[in-house]
Amino acid sequence: MSGEMIPWDAKQGAVVPASATSPSEIIKYAVRHLRSVESKQLISAFESQNYEMGTTFIWSKAMFVLKAQLATLGSEFVGEMLQRPDIDEYSDVRNCVTDTEAISLAEDLGMIAHTDCFRMRQSHEVISYFARLSSQPDADEEAMMEPEEAIGCLRACVKNVLAQPIIEVAHSFADFRKQLEETNLSAESEAITSLVASPYFYRRTTLSVLLALLKTTSGASLEHVGANINTVLPLLWPDLKKPQRWQAGQTYAQLFNDGSKSPLSYLKKALLKVKGFDFVPENLRSNTFTRAAREVLSAHESMNNFYNEPAKIRLLENLGTTIPEPAFPLCMTAILSIWLGNSFGNSWDASPIASKLLDNLSQEQWQYYLDGCLAADRAILLKLFSSKPRSRWVELVKKYDLHTTEVDDRRVRSLLKVSEAGRGESVQKAARRIYASSTGSSVSS
Repeated sequence: MSGEMIPWDAKQGAVVPASATSPSEIIKYAVRHLRSVESKQLISAFESQNYEMGTTFIWSKAMFVLKAQLATLGSEFVGEMLQRPDIDEYSDVRNCVTDTEAISLAEDLGMIAHTDCFRMRQSHEVISYFARLSSQPDADEEAMMEPEEAIGCLRACVKNVLAQPIIEVAHSFADFRKQLEETNLSAESEAITSLVASPYFYRRTTLSVLLALLKTTSGASLEHVGANINTVLPLLWPDLKKPQRWQAGQTYAQLFNDGSKSPLSYLKKALLKVKGFDFVPENLRSNTFTRAAREVLSAHESMNNFYNEPAKIRLLENLGTTIPEPAFPLCMTAILSIWLGNSFGNSWDASPIASKLLDNLSQEQWQYYLDGCLAADRAILLKLFSSKPRSRWVELVKKYDLHTTEVDDRRVRSLLKVSEAGRGESVQKAARRIYASSTGSSVSS
């Protein structure tokens, strides 16, 4: 492994030219993944102005192909990258990974360029919105997808997924994962120095990999993993966000409860080096909150989200008013996602419940989220790229006087300042700068 740990630099294997503007011209670039009969049916759907059906089909096809490529890394590894312990070696990536997660992973791994991922997310929202409308019996028949919107969705799916060659992604990082289990790496090794200089995603994932391997390996492999976590954790700790520090603490608690003496001793030694025992929870009550928050986010990112969100956010509310600190970052992502909504608005039934949860937050909890979590909360930062969620964010900052919160991160301070002033474009630029720093990219304003 050499240089910065970026396995693929998002060079496009096939380009759909700007001159290709008709469905038939664009679809011909997807022959790699579309059968002839599918192409003909798709062209027919567009020509008959059945845009909802056509775009839903092309989106489903693109997501199937993208998830199949991610699956070549192994479902267990995908689960580690997504920080989802429910995904193991027996899971089917195509069924358990959401479309939003697949796009984010493709962005992190360099499979799709950052700007094109932004277009993919926009297409997802457009398709989901009109799919939801068409399923409602009282829907306005005049509210139909415009041809330009449909062509934009088609182009995004074909250009970024269906026109691309079948590639085996993230090989260098997958190989690095094997090294963590098969050899002792020194702090001066090329692999570790590359890791320290890599975008936060790779550092976060490396910690997830090591913690997962502590729980599953034995013998010589466990010795390598134990030595490597004692090398890696002290190097990563100063810049680790609180969710990742809690992850290390929760793993320690789990190993302790399981009576796993050998892996426990390795992790204990590493945590002592960084004075990390403040992040070891007294119990694992937070797992219940974490699962509930994931269900909220899953509903928010799926079709018919406005309809499905209320029941899920109500379940989170019913767990109690005191959110365990280890689960707090993910719960905040879920609550804010419901309250901010998406570019088409927000759920009228779910938003009041999210408001009640936000009303219960203390000043200390807001300070914890804004200073320790927001800069790494890409789901929320991405929402600030869109007009409606951005307006809701400005309303949120003013309602809770968040601009008065003591925040050490100057980037977040700047975001709060322009939010309080109601300067929408400046809010977007500030959010893009924070997002770019979290992905190691340059996102154009």
